[in-house]
Amino acid sequence: MKRDKLGGVPFEAKKEGRNVKLRFFPKGENPKNPDSIVFTMLLDDEDKEKLMILFK
Repeated sequence: MKRDKLGGVPFEAKKEGRNVKLRFFPKGENPKNPDSIVFTMLLDDEDKEKLMILFK
């Protein structure tokens, strides 16, 4: 499965109610375990607002 990249890091996004769960995976051409999750972020409305301020 081809994943989108954010900042050069492969990720998957999933909506969970009003929150968004981001899962980040190893970066590189051929990572040893490409499906292992490096870290996960669960963003709520307050977090989304903080990020949107950066783009103003």
